[in-house]
Amino acid sequence: MTSISTSRAATLAARHFGVTGEAAELPGEVDTNFRIQSGDESYVLKISPEETSQSMLSARQFAMTRLGSAGLPYRFPGSPPGGDDIITLPEGGSATMATWIDGVPFADAGRPIELAQDIGLLAGSVVRTLEGFAHPALHRHSDWDLAVAPTVLRELGPQVRNPADRELIDDILDRLIVQMPKLQQLPKQVIHGDINDLNVLVADDEVAGLIDFGDLIYSWRIAEVAIACAYAMLGQDDPIAVAMDVVTGYSEIAHVTEVEAELVYDLIRARLAVSVSVAASRAALGNPHHMVSEANVWELLERLDYVDSVAVSAELAHAAGRNAPDLSSTIRDRREGILGGALSLAYDSSPTGPLHIVRGDGVHLYDTRARRYLDCVNNVAHVGHAQPDVIDAAIAQMSLLNTNTRYLHDNVLNYAERLLAKLPDNLEVVHFVNSGSEANELAVRMARAATGRRAMAVLDHGYHGNTTTMIDLSPYKFNGAGGTGQPDWVTVFSLPDPLRSELDNAAYEAEVNRLLATGAPPAGFLGEAIVGCGGQIVPDGEDMRSIYAAIHDRGGVCIADEVQTGFGRVGSHFWAFELHDLTPDIVTMGKPIGNGHPLGAVATTRVVAEAFNNGMEYFNTFGGNPVSAAIGLAVLDVIEEEELQDNAAKVGTYLLERLSRLKSEHDAIGDVRGTGLFLGIELVKSRETKAPDPAMTLALVNFAKEHGVLLSIDGPHHNVIKIKPPIVFSQEDADQLVAVIASGLASD
Repeated sequence: MTSISTSRAATLAARHFGVTGEAAELPGEVDTNFRIQSGDESYVLKISPEETSQSMLSARQFAMTRLGSAGLPYRFPGSPPGGDDIITLPEGGSATMATWIDGVPFADAGRPIELAQDIGLLAGSVVRTLEGFAHPALHRHSDWDLAVAPTVLRELGPQVRNPADRELIDDILDRLIVQMPKLQQLPKQVIHGDINDLNVLVADDEVAGLIDFGDLIYSWRIAEVAIACAYAMLGQDDPIAVAMDVVTGYSEIAHVTEVEAELVYDLIRARLAVSVSVAASRAALGNPHHMVSEANVWELLERLDYVDSVAVSAELAHAAGRNAPDLSSTIRDRREGILGGALSLAYDSSPTGPLHIVRGDGVHLYDTRARRYLDCVNNVAHVGHAQPDVIDAAIAQMSLLNTNTRYLHDNVLNYAERLLAKLPDNLEVVHFVNSGSEANELAVRMARAATGRRAMAVLDHGYHGNTTTMIDLSPYKFNGAGGTGQPDWVTVFSLPDPLRSELDNAAYEAEVNRLLATGAPPAGFLGEAIVGCGGQIVPDGEDMRSIYAAIHDRGGVCIADEVQTGFGRVGSHFWAFELHDLTPDIVTMGKPIGNGHPLGAVATTRVVAEAFNNGMEYFNTFGGNPVSAAIGLAVLDVIEEEELQDNAAKVGTYLLERLSRLKSEHDAIGDVRGTGLFLGIELVKSRETKAPDPAMTLALVNFAKEHGVLLSIDGPHHNVIKIKPPIVFSQEDADQLVAVIASGLASD
């Protein structure tokens, strides 16, 4: 069809429709559209290609008129007063005109989830109003008709370039084929066929109207709400909840049969698959309208690929008011039957129960309902969940070789050199292990070998791992439930807590020396520079230096536990011990070192390493294997190349400032502390007494979970919220976190 200029559009509007004004082109998939501004009124001039029959254009006009005169609380395009209905253009094609509908597309309005049910009400109203409406032109073929989705996916799906994406489309096609006997039972009628996020208009925080009747078609009735769901779900943190709201609204107006309710979820996925397949087939045409939703659709399709489709189909059927299959047997039941009861389960006391997480990406986790959660507590996925460079490094090395360190291999040596370059010059030797617990266990063995002593010293409320020795060296465990108390060979220094400590620096130093004088000289001191399980406590630096000096004066070894705090998390430094100007003899690493891969390391002085090399071979089957080393190298590369230590500093400072402002507004916040992206919020009943409030802490963490933010609780009184996200955490993520915490405090 010959292109139409804005001046030609204005001429057509005036000559044939009696509307005089300026023309401005609007986006469109098939039609060429213009907004005609005539004084205070606006109209839409649509130029349809020759292949769009006048019979089809008449059907659209009739349908819009029927909806507009039905007394519905929505606005629909209608014919302007006076003028022709349809004109044939000499340059080819046809022109029609419709009234302008004021409002902002749902997508541009920020996709407000509170309008999801209203979108369902709109879809139901359209279906009810169009019941019995018939027009021969609407019995037509369209790639967007879900009734022909299997054919469309079979023909156009291969044009999707990425093999993994094509496999996803094929899976959806296979599901439709399996469901074909039920699909053929679906009732049909005329539907709008495209109640999407650009066609639903919002005004004054309400669904105001519906535009674009170009996909009007005789098809499956339930496709109307499936399509509405698909586009309302785009970009949402909890897309299934949004779909349930849409279906609930729809079923309040329109009848839903049992087979329709059962197939809604399959048709949602089918519409999304059709959308990206059609986009792939039209990519060469260069029309941006064809690709407008493509990125969001692929993101949602990938999330839905991990969904428990049986459970979600049942939920949507229930939302439609129909019977759902019994799903009483859950994964939690299976877990309780075969896994030990001592294993902890996050959010066990949450009103909606624990999470079934199936996927991670960056700072987000996704559950079996495709709900997205902002992960503010997973310091294991240090550089982000499913970080592609780390994954590629693992796959490349795994496909080549993985074996133990009894063989020479460059990866292990390269990685050891890279680690040592990040550490103080006195640390010259590395041993690799599989976890932080193993690293601390090995460090204690080294301290004992270097000193010939057995006793150890630790900080109160510290936690260092799950081995027998580490439990004995973790007051957080041996003084907690199931613990047997402090072993006689362990000295426990009080936690140098700037908020609660009653000792000044001199008194603390005296207390340390008094405790060391009362027992056997320790082989060493094992401590964190920021005490996580103690409540995200940043100890007083002078007090920590007093401990190190006292241990060194007695010939002991100082071990810095960096299992939680290392690798740039504290922002200002690569290691947390640097915050206090400490010089450790051993540094232990775990958790973030491998971004989720089981990897740990112990770096020490040459003197300590030589003392440990006493004739007893140290061998670790998997510690320091080539794959682990490749992953460790990739983690360091990502930290450096993406400047993530600097990110931790900047975002951490911003977040700390936002939380401090929140503290000034809520008396329940007794303290906000930490550095970089290792922060804590202590909740109290009274700032004066500093009385802990564990009940409020638990309620706030559960509230955050229900609103898509994951946090955890620690501290000896279970009243400190821990914040330690992947260090790719952004300022926008920080804003979301603070907003949810503020909302939770306000709702208490």
